[in-house]
Order: sequence, then structure tokens, then C-alpha cells
Amino acid sequence: MKIVHDVLGTRYVGIFIRNFRLVENDEAKTSHVKCTISFSNEWKEVQIAGVGYGMVDALFTSMMKKFTKDFSSLSQIEFDDFAMRIKFKNLLATKTDAPVEIKIALKNKQNQRIYFSSEARSMVVASVSAIRKAFEYLINAERAFLHLQKDVKDAAERSRGDLTKAYTNQMATLVRVLSYEGVVKKNTY
Repeated sequence: MKIVHDVLGTRYVGIFIRNFRLVENDEAKTSHVKCTISFSNEWKEVQIAGVGYGMVDALFTSMMKKFTKDFSSLSQIEFDDFAMRIKFKNLLATKTDAPVEIKIALKNKQNQRIYFSSEARSMVVASVSAIRKAFEYLINAERAFLHLQKDVKDAAERSRGDLTKAYTNQMATLVRVLSYEGVVKKNTY
């Protein structure tokens, strides 16, 4: 995460989920989600709507469909695990207001897990936030990789071996999580 923030600086894009709606159908065993995704920059808001076998599945799948077109590295990940922990030790009044920590694990093509977590007093809010954090990181990591690719080229043209090496090392760290080979091909043509 540090590399992504360092490379993008003020160009880092925050993602926010607003107006989240969840409709559950116990008979059909499905969850329907709708929400608005807004960004911390000039990108236009997008509407998300999806159906899944549970709220997490519905939101994750619908966000994948929406963002994979523009951020092809997302196609390399899949949802792998979900864990919830209720923190009863942090109770203020009753057991029903206990904070909930949600952890999700995504898996890349090399079967490596990438973890994201969030804590809130609502299971839904914590789950939505963990998914939001995952997409925010993955989208910005792809953007940072492309930026570093340009920086490497620029540094090489200026005969700045020190910068070329530093940028290449940062790129190598990012590709430990996801391969950006398809991203490079897509942005070369």
C-alpha cells in the first residue's frame, strides 16, 4: 500500500460506497444489492446493481463486472475467504452493539492470498467497507504500476540509472501481488 500511495500521491483515488441497499430473498436464497460508487477525483459516479448468494457475493461480483473492463488486472483475482469476529470485549452497553471485524481474502493466479479488513458496529457496513478497501487498493495498484512504467522509460531516456532501478524495484514489489502483463499489452496498443 505504501508504494501505491507514494507513487500516486495526490492522484490516489479514494472509493466511497453510498446509498447501499440490500434486499434479501430467503425463499430464493439470493441477495440483491444496489449502491452508488463515488470517487475522490473527477471520475463520474457509477451505479452498481447485482444479485448473489449473500450480500458479499452480490457486491463483490457486481463490482468485478463494473471495474474489470477498465482495470484488467482485476480479472486475475477471485474471492477466496470471508471471516467475521465479534469483539465482545469492547462492549459499551449490550452484546448487540459489539464491534464486528470482517476480513476478506482474495486469491491471485499464483494462489497467494491478499487480505483486507474493516471494523464497524454493523456486519453489513464492515463487509461493504472491506470490499471497498480491496477494490480501492487493486485499482490504485494498477494505476501505480502504469505510472511507474512511464517513470522507468523517462528515467532511462534521461540516463538516470538510479531512478530506473528504484522504479523497477517498486514495480517488482507490485507484481508480487498481481501480474500486470495484460495491462501492459492493453496500454501499449
